[in-house]
Amino acid sequence: MRNEKEIAQHYLRTKILGAYETTDVIWQSDSEGEMRRTFDDSFVYADDDQLIIERAMEVDGKVFGVHSVFPIKTTSTPTKKLLQIIENDCEKSLKNQ
Repeated sequence: MRNEKEIAQHYLRTKILGAYETTDVIWQSDSEGEMRRTFDDSFVYADDDQLIIERAMEVDGKVFGVHSVFPIKTTSTPTKKLLQIIENDCEKSLKNQ
């Protein structure tokens, strides 16, 4: 079991929180210079309206295709707001140790 500091550091590095273990994280910039997190086992497609990330997830020996679709032009979203709260909590946790 990982301790809270390792969990917080993993989140701050990958922006992923939870038991899901990632493959190597790759940061790539899009055409507008924004950095986006991808994985060495994922496929990323983009057009003017959306960014699509496809990857396979294995659960109990069964393989599931996961397709995530993100709009290109957005302001803040509920997910972004929640991730900011989680990130702030992780940073506080690291400071308090």
